Amino acid sequence: MVLAEDTVLSHSLADMQAIDWQHALIADQALLRLAKPSAALMDVLATRFALDPLHVTDLYNPTHPPHFTRLKNGAMHIILRFPIAGNDENESMEATSISILADEKLCALIWPTTQFHIFPDRDLLGLSIAGCVSKIIHVLVDYLLSRVYALREDMDEFEEACLADVNNADLAKLLLMRKEMSALARYARTNALAIEKLLLNLNYKDNLRLQDAHEHMNRATAIAEAKAEHALNVMQAAQSLLSQRLNEVMTFLAVITVILMPMSIIAGIFGMNFVDMKVLSYPNGFALSVWGMLLLGLILGVFFKIKKWW
Repeated sequence: MVLAEDTVLSHSLADMQAIDWQHALIADQALLRLAKPSAALMDVLATRFALDPLHVTDLYNPTHPPHFTRLKNGAMHIILRFPIAGNDENESMEATSISILADEKLCALIWPTTQFHIFPDRDLLGLSIAGCVSKIIHVLVDYLLSRVYALREDMDEFEEACLADVNNADLAKLLLMRKEMSALARYARTNALAIEKLLLNLNYKDNLRLQDAHEHMNRATAIAEAKAEHALNVMQAAQSLLSQRLNEVMTFLAVITVILMPMSIIAGIFGMNFVDMKVLSYPNGFALSVWGMLLLGLILGVFFKIKKWW
């Protein structure tokens, strides 16, 4: 299910039975899922979690970097950033920030705009608040890590194609893929820092799922950064190959020009419009001139080859 604007899903974690959001705010072990909540609903949440205006502004910001904040009465606010699911692979990757507000009784999952990630009710059934928070983070983390793996495979294939035929290599596309991989590395690195701060909370300190999520973010960071660096090396190698081939072509053209230059000079001399040119009266003069020019060209070609100039 995709949440429309100002849609609220409220459930009791014990049995995942739907309840009204007003009841969820005072119930024990409840889950709220909101997409672009209205100002009135946000005021209620701000009162429930003792949020100041700055935190409310952060909840509405879809580009907010990952962050962790301890709130009053043991509550916490964690912001994570992830790529948007289902975007067209031919378009630039988009991302959104997701906020999680939680205390001992309530977990509120908030998308600043449209919901882009799905959390089936059966996956959250029977979880505690800490377990629910950890499960949500783990699902998001696994999605980001899978995006890193998928993009790495695509880049591997594309890099091989580029190096196999550098003349037709689309380096602009490779640069775009590298930009996306660098963005994934940045999301994973900052998400890991936010999750690391969450692990310092006593309710989450020994949570294996959250520890696994933190490890996944570190792994995604390492893979994405290494791949982005490798892509840069491939681009530089492709450009070097193109420059080398261009140099080879220019060298060949220069050699041909130098070989033909003496022939052009000789042809120019014999083409002068002078009345008295005794050399033109020799019976074999034309043949000797042609063979002389060819021999001169051959000598120059052999000389360049010996010098390894081409």
